[in-house]
Amino acid sequence: MASEQRHDVLIIGGGNGGLSAAAHLLRRGCRDVALIEPAEQHVYKPLQHYVGTGIASQRELSRPQASLIPDGVRWYRSAAVAVDAERRAVRCADGTEVRGADLIVAPGARIDWSRLPGAERALAEGTAVTTFVDDLLPRTRQRLDALDRGRAVFQVHEQPASGRETAFKPLLISCDRWRARGVLGRIEVVLVHEGARLHPVAAIEAEIRRHLDDYGIDVRLGTRIRSIDGDAVELEGPAGETTLQADLLHLHPPYAAPAFLAASGLDDASSGGFAAVDPETLRHRRHPRVWAVGDGADLGDARTGGALREQVKTVVENIRRSRAGQPLERYDGYTVAPIATARRSLSFGEYDRALRVRRSLPVPDEIRSRLIWHVLDRYGLPQVYWHRILTGRL
Repeated sequence: MASEQRHDVLIIGGGNGGLSAAAHLLRRGCRDVALIEPAEQHVYKPLQHYVGTGIASQRELSRPQASLIPDGVRWYRSAAVAVDAERRAVRCADGTEVRGADLIVAPGARIDWSRLPGAERALAEGTAVTTFVDDLLPRTRQRLDALDRGRAVFQVHEQPASGRETAFKPLLISCDRWRARGVLGRIEVVLVHEGARLHPVAAIEAEIRRHLDDYGIDVRLGTRIRSIDGDAVELEGPAGETTLQADLLHLHPPYAAPAFLAASGLDDASSGGFAAVDPETLRHRRHPRVWAVGDGADLGDARTGGALREQVKTVVENIRRSRAGQPLERYDGYTVAPIATARRSLSFGEYDRALRVRRSLPVPDEIRSRLIWHVLDRYGLPQVYWHRILTGRL
């Protein structure tokens, strides 16, 4: 085993949360930050849906991880496999052990297709598609472009789900594209949604419903996909079990926590394997110098980039306050619901843990779908992400 390495703040994960936390820490004066991340490419996930539906190109999706590591941050190019939370010590896949005075856990969530019987085979054979996996985006785009009749089934599921709101993007963009081609009337579009409601915020729910009705989509709430066998999709809902034959099936992947979290005791009985932290302070419930942000944390709210931006700033501030013996800052559960309703229109709802509508932009109504929100989401936010969020400037 390699010798133990020590740092002031150690971060697990080099995604949005990990990179932006490292950058914020440096800007706040921390000069000994280390980051553990095995990936060589960094993906801006919100663009996946635009690539898969033909609105953006594959080359816009990712950049080399090395180009994004902030200067001065020690990068361990390995995966975290175990954590000793008492010592804030992380064992990496290459045998290296790294310790931090404070530890930020930001590993994201992992896709676990085994939780949906038949999904892996359907994706391999092309029966099912998804805009949530980079390697499958070209096939997804091809299948959506080729469909001109039959039945298209789209899935949205409840927590834990990365991008709960963005799961509507491929559905509504596809319907708009089919309408523009004059084939929407020949396609029966079905939305299978696990939730009892389309969205917990009434105003956002009403805006989603307005567009679903406009496209004539058959909405099945409280319904989940039990299994997939070829083009047969078995559903379970309020009316019992039914089977649909699908000419196209778009899947919202099942997500799970990284295995090392539970194996290291960072979860608890109610967190589903995710890091058990106080959802307001983001401090671990049992280990006061362990913190968690993003999809890998059990925060009880939607997992979005907008939420993560606020979480990172809260954690960085709370590390400082904790060390100074000051009261911790509180994260109010702020999140963003960017829902593309057409090729060039988007609803940009914001809300908090209490399901109150929030507005960070100087306009009267962000929830009403408009061209300006599409321009912001498609063209503005990617540049903000690469040049301001990941560099700790926002």
